[in-house]
Amino acid sequence: MARRLPSLNQLRAFEAAARHGSFKRGAAELCVTQAAVSHQVKGLEAALGVQLFHRATRKVWLTQDGQRLLAPLTAALDEIETAVLDATGTRMTGEISLTAAPFYGNRFLMSRLPRFHAAQPGLTVGLSLSFAEEDLAQAGLDGAVRYGAGNWPGLTGWLIHRDRIGPVCASPLLDGAALPRTPASIARMPLATTTSWAGEWQEWFAAAGYVPDGPLHLTEYDSRALAFDAALSGNAVCLADIRLTAAAEASGSLRRLHPVVAERPQGIHVVYPAGRRPDPRVAAFADWLRAEAAGVAAEAAL
Repeated sequence: MARRLPSLNQLRAFEAAARHGSFKRGAAELCVTQAAVSHQVKGLEAALGVQLFHRATRKVWLTQDGQRLLAPLTAALDEIETAVLDATGTRMTGEISLTAAPFYGNRFLMSRLPRFHAAQPGLTVGLSLSFAEEDLAQAGLDGAVRYGAGNWPGLTGWLIHRDRIGPVCASPLLDGAALPRTPASIARMPLATTTSWAGEWQEWFAAAGYVPDGPLHLTEYDSRALAFDAALSGNAVCLADIRLTAAAEASGSLRRLHPVVAERPQGIHVVYPAGRRPDPRVAAFADWLRAEAAGVAAEAAL
């Protein structure tokens, strides 16, 4: 018996627009115009004899019929995509397009990418470094490496690691003083902080069991990267994640002042657009990055 199916292009257009809640974003994912998506959806509504979207000026939302269709249709398209990838042997090949903040990309990620490529032959990472938090679907990106608490609207993904911060500085700032330094002596040094995490030094002193008995000599920087540079240049002590300081400590350009580290809720995540089936290639990258970060953290704790 012949299958009673509408046009696959119409179904794809509806599913993308419904998942994004926007004809414009659905069109960006499919690399077609917004008018083309609207035309396909209208054709599907005519073929099914039901209205799938409520339409208003600059806004669309699903009708009850549209809501009933979306979830099973998304699941069915996911199954079709998986079957095609499996049949063609391309499930774990090709390039995945990712973006990352320059600080994390330069300090941790870029030098390690050859190990990922060696572990996943046939799969490459196209990595762009940018401070902008782009709309991943609209920019044609498969995912992003982001720093924060993991609560970005419209995104989901995997936690790679949370921050474990400790005090580091360049050797000239120590002026020959022995290590480790006491928390009291660290409190008298010039300290770098950031506009986003102004209370981080109080958190670290609390973790070290010390309450400063006077005002701290704090200089506030706009970003973690600038605070890190202040430490490298010998101008201040900064609090940085142990994974990001590992290479600088190994080379001797930074020294760790005290073994205590404080864990913060913020950290590194690999994210992708919510509502999209996880790309197994991005999932493999996230698993690899988590293992890399765990290995560096274990070495730093020795």
